[in-house]
Amino acid sequence: MKHLLYLLFIGLALSAHAQNETDLYRFSKTTYSGSARFEAMGGSFGALGADLSSSQVNPAGYGRYSSSQIGITTYAGIRSNSTTFNDQSTAEKKGIGEISNFAIVLTEDASRESNGILYKQIGFGMNRIENFKETVHYKGQQYASLLDEFTGQAYGYEPILLNYYFPFSTYLGYESYAINYDPSTNSYYSLLNEGDVIHDRTVQSKGGQTELFVSYSANYMNKLYFGGNIGFRYHKYEELIDHKETLTDTTGTDLRGFNYKYDLRTSGWGTNLKIGVIYLVTEADRFGFAIHSPTFTELTDNFSADMSSEFKDSSFSVPLELLPSGNYKYRIRNPWRFIGSFAHVFSTKGCLNLDVEFLDYRWAHFKTTKDDTYTPYDYKIENTYAKTIFKPAVNLRLGGEYRVYSTIFIRGGIAYYGNSFTQEMEAENSPLFIGSTGFGIKSKTFTLDVAYKINLSNQNYFAFSNSVAEVQRTGSYLFISFALNF
Repeated sequence: MKHLLYLLFIGLALSAHAQNETDLYRFSKTTYSGSARFEAMGGSFGALGADLSSSQVNPAGYGRYSSSQIGITTYAGIRSNSTTFNDQSTAEKKGIGEISNFAIVLTEDASRESNGILYKQIGFGMNRIENFKETVHYKGQQYASLLDEFTGQAYGYEPILLNYYFPFSTYLGYESYAINYDPSTNSYYSLLNEGDVIHDRTVQSKGGQTELFVSYSANYMNKLYFGGNIGFRYHKYEELIDHKETLTDTTGTDLRGFNYKYDLRTSGWGTNLKIGVIYLVTEADRFGFAIHSPTFTELTDNFSADMSSEFKDSSFSVPLELLPSGNYKYRIRNPWRFIGSFAHVFSTKGCLNLDVEFLDYRWAHFKTTKDDTYTPYDYKIENTYAKTIFKPAVNLRLGGEYRVYSTIFIRGGIAYYGNSFTQEMEAENSPLFIGSTGFGIKSKTFTLDVAYKINLSNQNYFAFSNSVAEVQRTGSYLFISFALNF
């Protein structure tokens, strides 16, 4: 179990593919990001609607519009983390900022058709649903080394086969002379001695997930609202691992340390479908329900690695022409989502909304590529294993809004995104907690909204067997939205 979550891609079979449960988790655990009003209320809009971001939760939300609107939201923030490795702590901060939402809703008065449909809406836009930009760094001392992994996995393979079976691990250690071969036992041993090593690892990641959408919705007798949208999701993820180890005691060896680097770049497009309804039991009490299909995505991984070693009187690097690289195309299907919502509107004073979202991460699934230029792979082992470590999760979002003046509103929200791993998992992530607040100014022609949001989560980061660091994450963000009614 310990190789999960940001597994260093060790021992890639035949260099053909490097996909594992980490990819399924990364592209399935998505939250929501949108307008400042949406963010201030914790993303809880399933039974309210009439917000440019509401369509991503429940497409029926656009049915609440009786006029057209266009708007844009931008945000800036700081993503920080504190990493503890063998009782030694380090901290990192990274500033981020981008457009989180842009959308337009075109509303048509359909009341003259006399079929009960009062308004129809067509919507277009984008939502930035994930941002992967982050730097994690830790440093500390322990006995276990990455070289232990490299030497153990290649037992029984002669050096001539390393470039074929273990190009991103043992092969690099062997070519940089940090690992030697014993032909009498057909095994490998590192030039480490019995002392500890100091680990210094930096993981830089960036990219995100952006969803473009086209939406259709309608208002039936100001009682029933329904809608659907088609989403086109762009995935981009880049990760650069820089792992250094330095010997604390050099007795009996000329090796002083080594530097291992791994570079992964993933990109691709996926499509999904969302449908939903909102029903007004009374003017005050409203229910919503939405279904999100899996996002069917085709991704391409490009990966490469490098390694160098430092000795008492020399240093060795793997020649440029011998450095391994690879790429592979594959498909992912993430889980279905089911969202039930309840809202209560306090006349003209304000409102409360609760979203309850269910998804089963065991439904996340790899599928082989359809591209004939790549060798097919059935992912049976990976999919079976994922079903044993993932579990269903429940996400909760609660948000409210209060009118303090005729055109001024204050807002607040909380959100809880449940754990997706079984209790037996040592690499278990903690749930994600979100708290938010904000205010808005609304007139007949425009709205201006501001929100502040903070995210909190923990994760155990396993670089390799017997090497774990605890990462505590905090993100704080400021959102600003501007929209025009027409």
